[in-house]
Amino acid sequence: MSDTFQMKPNADRRREQHRCTCGARFEVGHHGDPLLTTVTVEVKCPACGKPHTIPVPRGTEKDLLVELAAGPEPETGGSG
Repeated sequence: MSDTFQMKPNADRRREQHRCTCGARFEVGHHGDPLLTTVTVEVKCPACGKPHTIPVPRGTEKDLLVELAAGPEPETGGSG
């Protein structure tokens, strides 16, 4: 067994969900640390193209992945 620490070369992106006024849910993926200073960037809804201004960690502005959120609506808990 090796004593060498190996990092994953292509670590998973942190994914943050957003919703457009057209009703589409989309995710913005980045490799940044959410505890770092944030900057605002404009991304477009992948369904209708409407622009959205969102905060992302500084340094991730040019490496964002914007795509429609797959699957059912996430449950938020609580009851009526």
